[in-house]
Amino acid sequence: MAAAPLLFASAAHAACGPADTDFSVASALPAVSISIDLDGERVLLGKRGERVPTDARLAVLDDGELMPRTWVDKVDWSAYRAGNKPARPAPTKLYFDPEGQLCRIERYRSMRGEAVLERGYTLSYDASGALAAYTEYSLSSASNPKPYFATRSACLQRDAQGQLTTFIDDGCGDPNSAGARRHFVRDNAGRLIRVIDLVSPGQPVSVQLLDAQGKPGPRYVRRANNYFVPGAGTTPLAYADPPAKQRERLYPVERQTLAALPVEVAENPWRVVRIKDDVPLDDDMMSWDPDTQIVLAEGAQSTPAGAVLTPAQQQAVWQAMGEHPGRVYFYADPMSRVMLLPAMPAEKWQACSDPANTAANACAG
Repeated sequence: MAAAPLLFASAAHAACGPADTDFSVASALPAVSISIDLDGERVLLGKRGERVPTDARLAVLDDGELMPRTWVDKVDWSAYRAGNKPARPAPTKLYFDPEGQLCRIERYRSMRGEAVLERGYTLSYDASGALAAYTEYSLSSASNPKPYFATRSACLQRDAQGQLTTFIDDGCGDPNSAGARRHFVRDNAGRLIRVIDLVSPGQPVSVQLLDAQGKPGPRYVRRANNYFVPGAGTTPLAYADPPAKQRERLYPVERQTLAALPVEVAENPWRVVRIKDDVPLDDDMMSWDPDTQIVLAEGAQSTPAGAVLTPAQQQAVWQAMGEHPGRVYFYADPMSRVMLLPAMPAEKWQACSDPANTAANACAG
């Protein structure tokens, strides 16, 4: 299989066609039988001897990774080619074009001694030979007029320089699809400056900034708060994700919210504190110690309106939230607290999360 172009050198074999094709139409390319079933996750041998984990998706966004991972183009398929006289029908068939690009995957199951084509993929590539799109197909029910239907349509879009601009995990080609997608924003020099995640078109949920060296910087997210008390707004707000992983409840607030922070039970003593800079952010027990805290505002009791802060206290808290991210807490009572985070203004979030905005300072301010 590593010599696929030599095996399939006939010019009569068409190159990989569009990914959104009729899967019930047999491929004109020669079939290569594979002895392994691609159902479920497994680890296969790579072309360079490495281990390649598989996935039902041919392009995968791993947690914490910026770029999607492809795997079918990394596998040494020659290691899994079925023999000339297999004891049973091969569970998988692959189809390569004359250049050795994998164009189609067919997965079979045995039914009463017959191999039934149950599901599979069609793939297409861009001019540089990089995977551009794939469609996953499954066997339809007997009531469906089409024998196979598309269950996933994904694509990887690149610019004229071959740099990835958009990864659409599902719904490629449908502008109204609810599929998740990731945009890669570059400056005029081609440097990656922001990575934007959307749950669907027009609904950004996170923006990852990158510095001049390409290292991840601040990450902004848009979520509803998880401080569930009367008076706490439920509208999702954008804010900078805390620099350390948190087990605390997060309460993003706009500037005006600091006039009266909502509480669950009135008349309790309350305070807003900043954890000292020398206390590790991941040390929850130490951060609860009053000796590690600088009090920014406090009251002997709250009121029906909540914990009311004076203008001076509001300014001190707001400034601390910006200068010491992840270190400002509101204690609605002595035994419970939430982390206060400054919310990004709506117009700034719109600029920050716009894939067409190539300004390096789109999220600043």
